[in-house]
Amino acid sequence: MLISHDRGWFDPALPKGGVPKPYTVVNTELLPMLAAAGVGPETILTLTRRNPFAAFSRP
Repeated sequence: MLISHDRGWFDPALPKGGVPKPYTVVNTELLPMLAAAGVGPETILTLTRRNPFAAFSRP
């Protein structure tokens, strides 16, 4: 399991597609919520760094 996101902001119903949203929701919202729920730093490191590296690096 790993954590990633693709936060699209373009909305064709809004003028000029809407207002761009930053790609910070994982760091500013999700990770603090996980920590507050008792998820330890080693697990967060595994979800955000170790597992993505293993999934996307070449053997």
